Amino acid sequence: MRFMRILILTCATGGGHLRAASALENYIRETTGHEVIQMDFLKSIGKLLDKTVCDSYLFMAKKTPALFGRLYKSANKDNGLSEFVPRTSELLAYQLFPHIDELQPDVIISTHPFATEMVSSLKESKRVTCPLICIMTDYGVHKAWIAPYVDAYVVACEDMVDDLVRLGIPRASVYPYGIPVHDVFFDKGDQPKLLQEMGLDADVPTVLFMAGSMGVSNIVQLYSELCASPLDLQIIIITGNNEKLYNRFAEKLPTSPKKTKLVQFTREVERYMHAADLIVTKPGGLTVSEALACNLPLAVFDAIPGQEEDNANFLQTHDMGVRITRENFAAVISSLIEHKERLRRMRESCRAFDKSHANESIVALAEHLAKSFAAYNPAVNFTSRKGRFRLCAAAVLFDSQNRVLLASNGSTPHFYLPGGCVTVNETAEDALARALNESLAVDVTAGRPLWICQRFFTGGAQRERLHEICTYFAVDAAHTNLENRGDRIPGAEPGTHFEWVPLDALGEIDLRPAFLKTALQSPPQTVEWVTAQE
Repeated sequence: MRFMRILILTCATGGGHLRAASALENYIRETTGHEVIQMDFLKSIGKLLDKTVCDSYLFMAKKTPALFGRLYKSANKDNGLSEFVPRTSELLAYQLFPHIDELQPDVIISTHPFATEMVSSLKESKRVTCPLICIMTDYGVHKAWIAPYVDAYVVACEDMVDDLVRLGIPRASVYPYGIPVHDVFFDKGDQPKLLQEMGLDADVPTVLFMAGSMGVSNIVQLYSELCASPLDLQIIIITGNNEKLYNRFAEKLPTSPKKTKLVQFTREVERYMHAADLIVTKPGGLTVSEALACNLPLAVFDAIPGQEEDNANFLQTHDMGVRITRENFAAVISSLIEHKERLRRMRESCRAFDKSHANESIVALAEHLAKSFAAYNPAVNFTSRKGRFRLCAAAVLFDSQNRVLLASNGSTPHFYLPGGCVTVNETAEDALARALNESLAVDVTAGRPLWICQRFFTGGAQRERLHEICTYFAVDAAHTNLENRGDRIPGAEPGTHFEWVPLDALGEIDLRPAFLKTALQSPPQTVEWVTAQE
């Protein structure tokens, strides 16, 4: 597979979109030769737009969650609000286009619904011709993610496939690979060793609080209630960038009856997840995915109406988490710690939900789509006053009777080997596979190269001078249905046909380039360079 340029579009309306983009970007950089570029599409359009959209989202999600939930649900129905986002995105798409056009990506991957809608609009107007992959970063489907020119949807779980099909998305376009997370979450740590390194007891149940987004009064009160439990347990608290919350806990810890590890900002969240037996957190899509990757059951709290409710319901339905409230918090957590079998079953459910190959599968999907879209790229074919140059690839296919497959079309009286032109940023092998699929509806893999021929000839009604470089590849016909389709096979293009020709008949026909008449009788063991002038 040739190296691609992959553009990942994301933005900061919530950390999940950025974390998914970052995890995928990191995987591509570390494990492939592809070039990857992550772009905050709102910042690219304008700082004012970025600040307005991001600040509005954060304000509503934190200060007016009920209103946020009503708007979320209303936008998931057929009404004026659900039509507002596509119309607005279409207008903004033209401001985003110059940034995409400058990069000329082979694939665009979006982790945000607004970006998905914008690129879809640009594909509709033919300004963008590369494939678009949409990665949905929550465990429920919302119409805001749906756009007409998306080539593939990557979703968090199998449950979402039928929901998208009901919204009119072809089942073949939906891939339940999971949400991208960094590989370190799947690298299972040594729990006793991690706990000892943190100054905690290796054999005491451990509860992890992801406290930074919960609010100061809420989480401090919940912590106090849990500390009042008679059960033997210990606690890890991560406050993130919430300095006020960190200071409140720092004041309480000296007199706390439970051993507690207090952490402020950390880039090693996975270590604390691997050390814990249960995590208490808000159910953001990426936090849920990271915990599941660690096989860590969740107790989710204070879900924002909308996507976080969808995430919480998914966890509860599949016995990977429980929903808790201020009123039942201490009782539910204590019950899970006390009844180890229930917690063990939840951990097994998390383990069974294995999305450890999400990044790998998404890259493979991008590679596949890039190949199929290569025909939209310009051919390596240019004209000057001296003539025209083109770069081609052709197939040498023999059947069980040792006949070779030749092509012919109505505009030329001669035969030639089947193949086609290579497009910009496409390998000759991929070009050949694409050309045979387009002309004969077969899936083949180019084998070893036999000849590389630089050919000089004239062609067409205008007697145009052509300079062609063509690589001829051995291709195995046994894995196709070509032999079963008769001696003469009609091509996809009007007037084109393919014909199985015995080797001893090659001297009697007009086959071009002419060196093939003898060369096909005994193909070389190593690639040969040929110059043909006609």
